[in-house]
Amino acid sequence: MRHPVRRNPHLVLRFIERETSPVARPGPLVVLWRWRYEAMLLVGGPVVVVVAVRTAGPAVTIVTGSLVCLLVLLWPQARREVAGRFWCVVTPHRVRKACAEALIVNRRGKLPVILRTRPEPFGERLWVWCRAGTSPGDLERARDMIAAACWLARGVRITRDPHRTSLVIVDVLRRAGRPVPQEPAETGERTLTRFRP
Repeated sequence: MRHPVRRNPHLVLRFIERETSPVARPGPLVVLWRWRYEAMLLVGGPVVVVVAVRTAGPAVTIVTGSLVCLLVLLWPQARREVAGRFWCVVTPHRVRKACAEALIVNRRGKLPVILRTRPEPFGERLWVWCRAGTSPGDLERARDMIAAACWLARGVRITRDPHRTSLVIVDVLRRAGRPVPQEPAETGERTLTRFRP
């Protein structure tokens, strides 16, 4: 006798959609580039600890590490800097995930490229390059989905670069009460929208 199993049609559709997704799997170099900070921390952290223990000894290493952690916890400026860098690592992953879920891809399944992320007083600013087959309008239509994907974000503002049609500036607004730059004029404010590597 068959056991009655209730099938959720929504889950079945999600499974079919995931298996037939038009989003292309990234190659190994792209994966390494996207996870470069985490890889450096995973490899570099133990190397720094081992070198410090061998050169200064375990007691000095533990005391120095504890003092650095205490300094970061107690000094507000250092705490804000560490938090800003943390969000600059997390936010590009979340924006890529939102683009994949919103199907902002070209016909080959390639996502837009996040060129740079920088901490700002209001949150983070990302420079996103739209590949051929995607447009800044795609990101503008998915603004709410991007905001929902970026944890703890109050909102997202999408700004087209007036000098490069394929470049988009994504401002992730996290901190209330912080100054948010005004929208650029139609002629374009070079100071706001210029990509500085």
